[in-house]
Amino acid sequence: MSMKGLVLFGDRFEDTELIATVDVLIRHGEKITLASAMGRKEVHSKNGIAMQADVRIEEVDLDGFDFLFIPGGPGAFQILSELPVVSETISAFVNKNKTVASICAAPMLVGRLGYLSDKNYTVHPGFEDRIQGGNYLRDQGVVEDGTFITAKSMYYSVDLGLQIVEHFYGKDERNRLLKSLKGE
Repeated sequence: MSMKGLVLFGDRFEDTELIATVDVLIRHGEKITLASAMGRKEVHSKNGIAMQADVRIEEVDLDGFDFLFIPGGPGAFQILSELPVVSETISAFVNKNKTVASICAAPMLVGRLGYLSDKNYTVHPGFEDRIQGGNYLRDQGVVEDGTFITAKSMYYSVDLGLQIVEHFYGKDERNRLLKSLKGE
């Protein structure tokens, strides 16, 4: 059985964080829907690459998804942080005890709502002061605590995808996928 993941992103997202993490998940067989928070389907990456989302977030029935993934980049703190639909989407997943994964600056979007206040987490250095409470693990690349999975930076994009797989399927499945990714 595959999980259904919703990716919420907007303009100026970090290219690698979105593409590499989603690629790992799709290779594992997860069903991924890319949802734009921009009110339009075309979204532009930090590097200016135009990407086509599957849907606008306003068109999505959030109940149909097992987890939420939010990539970081400048858009996370310059654009997504200003959009009420982002906080509403995060809260909808948290309130139904569903998994929320985020990377780089994006854990700040979750943590500023207080959802990481009693959790271990990581975030891109410099954004930890925007998170309410919690235990910031600066030296960790990927941190899972309960239904929250956070990653520090673009470098950990593949590891984040693997951790999401482990979260739902266990360590053996993560290791099987990792071997496949490495060509072993």
